[in-house]
Amino acid sequence: MKNTFKNRLKRLSLSKKFVLFGSLLTIVAVFLPWYQDFDKFNTGDMYLGLSGPLYLAGLIVLIAAIGSFSVVLSGLLEKPAPRLPLEENFFYALNSGLSLFMLVMSLSVFFHPKFGVNVIDKSAGIGMILALVGSGTVLLGAILAIKNRDITFDDGQLEPLIDLEKQERMQQNIDEHPRAVTHESERVKTAVQDSIEDFTNNTGNTNDINKND
Repeated sequence: MKNTFKNRLKRLSLSKKFVLFGSLLTIVAVFLPWYQDFDKFNTGDMYLGLSGPLYLAGLIVLIAAIGSFSVVLSGLLEKPAPRLPLEENFFYALNSGLSLFMLVMSLSVFFHPKFGVNVIDKSAGIGMILALVGSGTVLLGAILAIKNRDITFDDGQLEPLIDLEKQERMQQNIDEHPRAVTHESERVKTAVQDSIEDFTNNTGNTNDINKND
C-alpha cells in the first residue's frame, strides 16, 4: 500500500479521526452565525462566532480547535508535531473542554433576560450548533484515546508486558526458517555441552594434582 495522504488518513485511529474532523467542523462553525435576535421593532442582528459582544469566546474556541487540528494534521503529513505542554490526548481533552465551556458561557450570556433589554426574540444559529457538535466530537475522541492508550513507566504510563508484534515476528521467522532455527538451537546446545565437559575435565585435573601433592 502506497504511503499517500489518503492511505494515512484511512489508517488513522478512530479517536484521532474524531479529533481531526471535530476540530475542523469547529473551525468552520466559528465563521457561521452563532446567534441572532429581533427587537420589538422587528429589526435584528446576526452575530458570527468572531463578531458581536462575545467575539472573544469565539476567538478562544477557534484557537483551541486549530491547536487540536494542527497536531493531528502534522502526523498525517509526517511532519514533527509541535511540542505540547502535556500529553497529546490530554491536550485534545483540554482544548475541547475549554471550547465547550466558552460555548455554554456564550449561550448563557446571550439568552440571559438582561442581555438586550428590548430584544423579544433570540435564537441560536447553525454555527453555534455545529461548534457544540464539533467540540463534543473532539472530546469524545480524546476520551477514547485516553481510555485505550498504552502506558509506560518512563512517561508515567504503562505498556503491555508482552510485545505482541514482536512475538508475531519471531513466530513468523520460525515458521519461515525452521531449519535455521533448528541449526541455531543445536549449535547453542553443543556449545553448552562443550562448556560443561571442559569444566568437568578441569575439575578432575585439579583433584589429581591435589592427590599427588
